[in-house]
Order: sequence, then C-alpha cells, then structure tokens
Amino acid sequence: MEAITIQIQQDDLTFQPMEVPLGIDISLMELLKGEGYPLEAICGGMAICGTCRVEVLNQDEIMLNGPNDDELCMLETLPCYSHKCRLSCQIRISEEIDGIKIRVPSEIV
Repeated sequence: MEAITIQIQQDDLTFQPMEVPLGIDISLMELLKGEGYPLEAICGGMAICGTCRVEVLNQDEIMLNGPNDDELCMLETLPCYSHKCRLSCQIRISEEIDGIKIRVPSEIV
C-alpha cells in the first residue's frame, strides 16, 4: 500500500476523499491544516487545547487505536456529544487509518 484515503464529511453530508501517501510522519491535524481546514490547533499537537477536535464517524470499522491518557483528559473537558470525538493531533497518518471518515465539528470552525 502506497497511499491511504481519508474521507472528510462536508456540510451537505457528502464525503470528500483525500488520498494521502504513506511514509510521511505527520498527524491528521497537520495534514488537515496543510489542506486548509480551519483547525486552530493552538497547542501545536500537545493534546492540551482541544482546538483540533474531529469526530471519527467509522472508528469501529478501522484499526484506529484508542485515545491515550492525555487525550482522554482533554476530551473530558470538551463538548463532545458522542464517543466519536478525537484530537486529530493524536492520530498519526498510517496504514491503520485507511478509510477513516471524519467530520470537523462546526462549533470549532
């Protein structure tokens, strides 16, 4: 596998696919910011601000590891209305997230 696909839900509920080459060592947050998505990411990926929050819509269908303790502590302070919230800074671009479907919550945009 040379690339993965990330599906990003749009306002009209359709998904915009993004093909990402493997072998780059960045987080989902860095990728989304680089593509112009309006994530503030104030802390720069330290899991202490929550401004890079996304919803992972299909986390049960992919091989995404669960949140670590730092991420869990931050998620508990955020207005997440389901168990689908994750900090995009804590999700690394890897083969395991191929096919991930995400939504950037409108309240942080």
